Amino acid sequence: MTPTQPAQVTYFDAVCTLGRSVRTTPGQPETAAELLAAMDHYGIHEALVVDALAKEANPRAGNERILQRTREHPRLHPAWAGLAPQSRELPPPDELVARMRAEGVGALFLFAEMMGFPLDGWAIDGLLEELAAARVPLFLCPEHWSSPGARDIADWSAVVRICRDFPDLPVVLTEARNMTHQRTVYAALDACANLRLDISALWRGGLIEYVCEHWGAGRLLLGAGLPHRDPGAVLMQLNCADISEEDLAAIAGGNLRELLGWNPAIESVAGEVSFPAPIDEFHRMARERADLSRERFCDSHAHLGESSPNHVNHLPVEGMVAEMDRCGVEVSLVFGLEGVLGDETWCNDYVADAVRRFPERFVGLTLVNPNHGEAAMRAEMQRGLEMGLTGVKLIPHYQGYPTEGPLIDVACEFCHEHGFFILDHDWGSPAQIERLCTTYQDACFVTGHANGSYGEVTRRAPNLFVGTCPFLAWGQCERFVALYGAERLLLGTDLTDLPIGWGLGPIFFARIAEADKRKILGENLRGLLRRHAASWPGNP
Repeated sequence: MTPTQPAQVTYFDAVCTLGRSVRTTPGQPETAAELLAAMDHYGIHEALVVDALAKEANPRAGNERILQRTREHPRLHPAWAGLAPQSRELPPPDELVARMRAEGVGALFLFAEMMGFPLDGWAIDGLLEELAAARVPLFLCPEHWSSPGARDIADWSAVVRICRDFPDLPVVLTEARNMTHQRTVYAALDACANLRLDISALWRGGLIEYVCEHWGAGRLLLGAGLPHRDPGAVLMQLNCADISEEDLAAIAGGNLRELLGWNPAIESVAGEVSFPAPIDEFHRMARERADLSRERFCDSHAHLGESSPNHVNHLPVEGMVAEMDRCGVEVSLVFGLEGVLGDETWCNDYVADAVRRFPERFVGLTLVNPNHGEAAMRAEMQRGLEMGLTGVKLIPHYQGYPTEGPLIDVACEFCHEHGFFILDHDWGSPAQIERLCTTYQDACFVTGHANGSYGEVTRRAPNLFVGTCPFLAWGQCERFVALYGAERLLLGTDLTDLPIGWGLGPIFFARIAEADKRKILGENLRGLLRRHAASWPGNP
């Protein structure tokens, strides 16, 4: 990242909720004052806000309430939730658009699945015709109260149908996560020049760069995820992206301000916003987009490969090393992607080759598949050892083998005998991981993801460490430090499944001691590397 004055890039959150949600937890911003305080902490200048009541239960009442809640807060720009017009709960489409213009409402959100109406022409095209004529931005939000955070739920055929039938209508697709539909997204972007995406759904490493390269930065908007998600992840994903300053500024806020230009009653106040002083050095670096390349972070969870079978944007391995360089990650524990759902021998060869070429940057783990039997597991772990891999990766959760099946012990025993790291996507119950840690005390057990179930276990098992991948929810980093202590947490970026910035952001912005941030970001794992990866060239 190139250091700049913060005022040159101003941040405008395109997808923000105000008010008490059915999923609001203690400490989450709920009032306008609390939301603005959170925006101040994260360096977000303005937000397009929809009322939680309009989103989840009553668009008519929520739309009226958001006008009152934002009236005294010029940084908060109201958005409304729409409905298929046949229920007549909202004004007719032409009157709805006229009132939006008069009241300074910036966009219309359709929570079609939540409100129980289809996106077919016979249901909503009367509404879309009026929106398109006025160029009102339309946000399609395919979420449902029964499955919060569900991934890959967008009906892309419906999205493309709307975009093609109404080419003058600015359409923004926002969902919790696009995990497996990247290739569908690419096809939709090719098919629809008026389609834009909220980047909070684009968790994949390198995906912002890929879209900017092939379709342009104008297709992307910042969605920080307030108040349910930690905005730090998306903010640093964007700020760490390998894109031009102009593209970054467009995605951060310029694109949304251009879309809101349909309504002359909307006035940006970003230039008038000032933020409180940073709470520590990491907070300052995040807010000012400081150069991270001289840092020495250590990553406990990263992937190497070419397909998962989802599209991977870091090809070849040099692209991954370049991102590590930009983001200050000195070394990563790595395993292969293809072996998760394919041939583990191919991916282990791939990882071993990368470790040979970049021995100071990667500590390689042998990925095994218990479905292939004990003999095959032992043979592959031994082969990995001979190729220079100094740990084991388990992911039975994806491979269809029981999380607590008997062959899990085979891998743990091997790592115990060699004093290696062993990383599992999901270790199962607290009783299971405690048994394993106690039985195989010379192995270093690492959770692949941020599991909050092992607080008591870590008090009795000194060889268990918890990865931070991903600190997604509001306040999650603070809760995990309180639960485990910073000494038991390891930065896990999940690169290339996630970008490095996504992993760094929640820690950089967290309201915890700066010394604890340093432990999580590298000091803890660096100490473990001395014991469990003695051959790593970076050890003193």
